[in-house]
Amino acid sequence: MHYSENKSHLIPKRLDAPPRFLLWDFDTVAAGFAGIGIGIIANNMPLGLLFSIAFVWAWVRTKAGRHPAYGFHFLYWHLPMNPFKRMPASARRTFIG
Repeated sequence: MHYSENKSHLIPKRLDAPPRFLLWDFDTVAAGFAGIGIGIIANNMPLGLLFSIAFVWAWVRTKAGRHPAYGFHFLYWHLPMNPFKRMPASARRTFIG
């Protein structure tokens, strides 16, 4: 029997899928809402829609071909906050103990 014919041990691919909002990944929708938020703050919705399209395009291009949780990795490395109290700072490279 060929290995592709035995389908009794297939592993589901959607078990650890990233959260989605309708058809899109949640981080892509968040990038779009960030652009719309800029439009609301500036009181200029066409500008907000342009920012939204630009943010989504840039985020999809940045995330292409990477891990599904790349957004969380990116935020952990580039934002100045540390929400994990027991985890060391991301810039720390050597550990003693």
